[in-house]
Amino acid sequence: MISLVSASTATPENKFSTTELVASMMHKLSPELINTICSLGVENRYSAMDNYADFLSGAPMNANSSTTDLGVNATRKCIEESGVDPSQIGLLIAATNTPDQMLPCLASEVMGRTHGLLPRSLSTVSMQSQGCSVMLKSVEVAQWYLAANPGKMAIVLMSEAHTPFVAPLVRDEYYGFREIARMRKNNKLTDAEFEQQRTETTLAIQSMLFGDGAVALLLGQDISGKPAFGPISHLTNDSPEDVNLLTMISNSSHPALNGKPQYFMRPAVPARGAHYAVTTVNDVLHNPKSVVSDLSQVDDCMIHTGSKKILDGVCSQLHLDADSTKVEKSYDVLENFGNLSSASTGFMLAGKKEWTGPAMVVGFGVGFTASAGLMSMN
Repeated sequence: MISLVSASTATPENKFSTTELVASMMHKLSPELINTICSLGVENRYSAMDNYADFLSGAPMNANSSTTDLGVNATRKCIEESGVDPSQIGLLIAATNTPDQMLPCLASEVMGRTHGLLPRSLSTVSMQSQGCSVMLKSVEVAQWYLAANPGKMAIVLMSEAHTPFVAPLVRDEYYGFREIARMRKNNKLTDAEFEQQRTETTLAIQSMLFGDGAVALLLGQDISGKPAFGPISHLTNDSPEDVNLLTMISNSSHPALNGKPQYFMRPAVPARGAHYAVTTVNDVLHNPKSVVSDLSQVDDCMIHTGSKKILDGVCSQLHLDADSTKVEKSYDVLENFGNLSSASTGFMLAGKKEWTGPAMVVGFGVGFTASAGLMSMN
């Protein structure tokens, strides 16, 4: 069994509320779009920029943090708080969807900033562009390493800085999806204009959905008194068309993005995300090695923070009350940090201080893929 020894998070110092961001652009956003933004379930998020509100209105970016900065801070904090001798650590797995640069990858960048802390001889694995379900996949990779190297420990790091990838909202007006559909129905928009408006609305919503942060997990093998992972289940591309549910093109043609990557989320994501979550959770519950056979037997169900609509849909499919304490960590992370993609469920683990019973961890995203895993006291 692979045990969670310690978990620590890091966020930028810059915190922005949805209220202040919407207020700064009230003249650009239609009432319907404002309602959509306020229904995302995000009250606050942290940004690598100290001028995020001004940036969204068209000001130059002023970033004082980055994906690598956050990853280094979370890694240092995790090791220091654990009290573990760093010489015991033999593997660093670093995952991100928002790298500072294409090469070198995040694991190497973190190594370059941790001289005197991490051994230079440890193995590194970078799991970039793996989407929002990468945490449990990384845990399994660490499990294989630890099984082959008794006495060693591993760091699994997820670090994301989404806000620098957001498009500034430089148009004069932004509308909700239903408003755009009505305009098209009334022949006020051509097909090309309709698609462009939908893209602009999607970008406006994404600017309010995502946040920046990192989490580091220190893992060991068969450590008494610590929660352990297993069994874990995965599902990828259950239907061929699911591969395009979530995509990111490498060089956007959108003028405000200046060639930066652009993220697209299709309308079917909530329904398909729920299907993937339910399938992997049921696989875990039916596994002969599982210590539970029903979600009524777990204390917590930690679900990736896609959005409130997505969380509500997954809870409904899993027959969980969205207002119950069992899923409150999912909604709390969404509310206070936004969608953290790969780091979201790690933030929930870091916030769980007491382990009296089992917990289920569920992630889903780009691929389209999902992973679910049980955690219980070892």
